[in-house]
Amino acid sequence: MADHLVDHRLQLILSELAARGECRTRQLAEQFHLSEMTVRRDLQELESRGQLRRVHGGAVLLNRDINYSLRLEHDQAQKQLIGYAATRLLKSGQTVYIDAGTTALALARAIRQGLNHITHLHIVTHGITIATELAGQTPYSVQLIGGDVYQNALSTVGPTALAQISGLAIDVFFMGAGGVDTAMGWSNSNHVEAVVKRAVIDRSKTVCAIADSAKWGQQSYAPIVPLGKVSRWIVNRGLIEEGADAARAAGIAITFADAM
Repeated sequence: MADHLVDHRLQLILSELAARGECRTRQLAEQFHLSEMTVRRDLQELESRGQLRRVHGGAVLLNRDINYSLRLEHDQAQKQLIGYAATRLLKSGQTVYIDAGTTALALARAIRQGLNHITHLHIVTHGITIATELAGQTPYSVQLIGGDVYQNALSTVGPTALAQISGLAIDVFFMGAGGVDTAMGWSNSNHVEAVVKRAVIDRSKTVCAIADSAKWGQQSYAPIVPLGKVSRWIVNRGLIEEGADAARAAGIAITFADAM
């Protein structure tokens, strides 16, 4: 019976990690009504099986293959608010790069619903779902970067994608992230996406992170750039004071996504 309970706990933890990519020990303890000591012991067991990597305060999946539809189900309200807040930074005539990912998809959906103050815009993305959301649905030009299809993020990556990105001149990059903290900076769930993000950052005048408050204090699998390499962070009001203070100390302007 005891082994069955342990296996059940481990499956619950893995399911949560599959949806989020990374979780805090305290969050898992509260969510599943466990002691933090029990959660740490379970994380140690899962690490020994090669299913995750423990980091300070929690754990991340190793090279996680996340089901895109699972991520779409999480924190939809916050993502929608962040997406709408991001549209308020747009200006006519800009070349805007929208990242792949579920928060970026919320931004694309906000654009699709109409921007009265924007007459023309050039949107670039390597996110297949982003391009699908916008193509033929807005008065703006949409460019989908080509390359190898990375199934887990529904994005294009690889040498062809990087070559196309190297020729761009981007005004604003709306960048998603799986985690952010002072030690690792902005991080992502997989290496190939992190490489693409860095290439876009190199071609962008302004980098604007679109990431919900739960990402603070998390370390995902692959580092993108240090904390201060981002110009602005659009985040929901749930961001704890520690995260806001650290971001501001790194020179990041914070835009809180308020109710519409």
